[in-house]
Amino acid sequence: MAIEKNGLFSINVDRRLSAKEQWEDFLHELCHVLRHSGNQMVMPDRYVDWQEQDASSFQLYAAIPMSMLKKLSLPEQKSEMVAFLAEEFQVTYRLANERVEQIQRRVLQGILDYEYQQFTQSQINTYNPANWSDATRAIMNKLEHLKQKGGMAHRQTSRLL
Repeated sequence: MAIEKNGLFSINVDRRLSAKEQWEDFLHELCHVLRHSGNQMVMPDRYVDWQEQDASSFQLYAAIPMSMLKKLSLPEQKSEMVAFLAEEFQVTYRLANERVEQIQRRVLQGILDYEYQQFTQSQINTYNPANWSDATRAIMNKLEHLKQKGGMAHRQTSRLL
């Protein structure tokens, strides 16, 4: 747990945990010290839940920073990569696995965002009148003519009222 009294902070870690688990708990509590305020004992449950999720996310980044990860030569197989990172960063297999899965989700999201951007850009080009066939242009011109004609009829009816 993290405690603040008179502007001084303390982080207490359970000594019965393994060294790796103690490190992970320390990082979790460090997030509370650096980014959160208030007494969780009197906070609404939803706010406490948000703080805990934030601390767990922070824990992943702090335990295995991307800047350090980029400098490593990683195995290709996920299970080997997780074991390598657990050893290299002295964290549990569970935490290393969560970090790898987090990175995989972010990479996939980046790919999906790029693909969606490409798709929407192609849709904009599809609806560009310069790309229309003669038949499409004739139909669209007819629709525009009917729309303008309908607008005139509406304005004439409005004047009569």
